Amino acid sequence: MDAYIEMKSKAMVTEGPVTLNDIAEIFAEEHLKRLLMHDIVLKDIDGRYSVISRTDLVRKYQHQNIVITGSALTIVEKMEASRSSVALLMAVCLLLFTGSALTIMYFHEDVSMAETQKVIVGMLGDPHPFWFQIPYSIGIGAGMLLFFNRIIKKQFNDEPSPLDIEIYKYEKSVEDYVKSADRRDHE
Repeated sequence: MDAYIEMKSKAMVTEGPVTLNDIAEIFAEEHLKRLLMHDIVLKDIDGRYSVISRTDLVRKYQHQNIVITGSALTIVEKMEASRSSVALLMAVCLLLFTGSALTIMYFHEDVSMAETQKVIVGMLGDPHPFWFQIPYSIGIGAGMLLFFNRIIKKQFNDEPSPLDIEIYKYEKSVEDYVKSADRRDHE
């Protein structure tokens, strides 16, 4: 064989045509690899996602001595230029902080947390529960950060965090949807 092409399951490109190097890993002699790397497989991406099948590449390279392996379908995602807006970031952070604070306050009101804390502190002999409530409030935030493993990047075990699992499920669902939508379009 002159070359082996291993298709990726997902590729991200910014703009312009999609080259073979964007969607696959190429194993060949250096001169052939340079030629194949810049070979255009998709002129432009319609919308945010496009799908390139292994069959498309087999048809394209049918008269050449190339073996194509890897994923049967490659999802190509068009990445937009990043727009960094400090004002937008601050607004989102403020909205999330306010929403989570209200959620915690509503929960505490439902379960009469203030009364419970007053009783606990009263049993310890102090009529003011503030010395108990402040560390409790800080502990809620610290507990959430530790639960989602956002402060300490060192893994205590080999398991992913709950947030990592949810992100993986979301990405997998998007990939499955794009692939099934592409199949429906070709039928």
